[in-house]
Amino acid sequence: MSNPSLTEIFSGSLTINELLPLISAHFPNTIFEPKTTVFIFDEIQECPRARLSLKEFFLDKRFDIISTGSFLGIKGYISDDSTPLPVGYEDSYTMKTLDFEEFLWANGYTEQHINVLRKCFAEKKPLAKSLFDVYSGLFKQYLCIGGFPEVVDVFLSTHNISLAQRTLHNISEDLQNDFGRRKGKAGKNSFQLNEVARIRNAYDLIPFFLGKENKRYIVSKIGGIGNQSSKNDALEYLCDAGIISKSFNLSIPSIPLKTNEIYKQFKIYPNDIGLLVSSLEEGTTQAILSGQLGQAKGLLYESLVADSLLKNDVPLFYFSKTSGLEIDFVINYEVVSTLLEVKAENGTAKSAKTVLQNKEHYGQTRLICIKNKNIGFENGVFTIPLFLTFLLNNNKDIIAEDYTIKKAKL
Repeated sequence: MSNPSLTEIFSGSLTINELLPLISAHFPNTIFEPKTTVFIFDEIQECPRARLSLKEFFLDKRFDIISTGSFLGIKGYISDDSTPLPVGYEDSYTMKTLDFEEFLWANGYTEQHINVLRKCFAEKKPLAKSLFDVYSGLFKQYLCIGGFPEVVDVFLSTHNISLAQRTLHNISEDLQNDFGRRKGKAGKNSFQLNEVARIRNAYDLIPFFLGKENKRYIVSKIGGIGNQSSKNDALEYLCDAGIISKSFNLSIPSIPLKTNEIYKQFKIYPNDIGLLVSSLEEGTTQAILSGQLGQAKGLLYESLVADSLLKNDVPLFYFSKTSGLEIDFVINYEVVSTLLEVKAENGTAKSAKTVLQNKEHYGQTRLICIKNKNIGFENGVFTIPLFLTFLLNNNKDIIAEDYTIKKAKL
């Protein structure tokens, strides 16, 4: 918030006729025109009564309001605040960083270009090799820098990945410097040092666990002073802040998936692939662009798929048994339990075959393989390249410029 003193405007009556003169006094050269003027309240979490005023603006109906905030999900962000929320008078949206489709838009690709991808996806036909190579190259760039708009803007204006990653590093540092931030009674930023240490350690452990074979996150490994509950709180802080998301293990990969969730078994993925790449050592970018990634392929490719699913509002689940059976992701796609196998190389994992062949134990499922490979369909298995994961979003019928495509059944 660039002018904290503006919060005093909302300390008294919230009726619009009384608020307008107070707001106008701070912006004397601005004319407020009903049905035309739009108010934007930025960082609204800093002033709960400003958020409460949304109800009055809604009932008044003269002006539209857009409010934004970066800590809206943090419970108890302002200590001892009991201001109610304007329940029923605001529509909430979670703004996410760019997915690969939006990255293509930023690069000048149009819906006509995207529809070619959609058509091949729907018809299970390979892309022309030249197209596959172009989009694979763009996808490597996206993997290196992620989807933060500022980072993408720097890259597109300079065509310099190093400069873009420097911007990404600064964003990552800013996020981490805000870990544990809350507001005290006097309105000043306050940090609980033990909580900050736990949150930082919880965040730092993400690439460590993603590099393990089963990738499951073990909460007890979080360092810092505190019991198991406080360590869980550290992870919940990161979730509430929109920095990470959990993928839960399933007792059985059957729809509805949520009812089979094992709450205490989960993996953790950053909500933007750029945050993960920026946490890895120098030289990772060169390895990505040159195609010389080693064992890190599994970590990065699986995180890329999680990134794409999250940005398309697809809940994350996986399926793992102590016997060694492991399915990277399970999603409800077109009302069918769909196994997603993320692989750097060819072949189908034994775990997926086991689930598919034992319907009496695991229910009706199907398989989509996600690889660095062109579109294909063989023996009932649909293969798509990594850069097309954004199409697994349960949209309705895809309407292109000159044709209507019905999503084909697997």
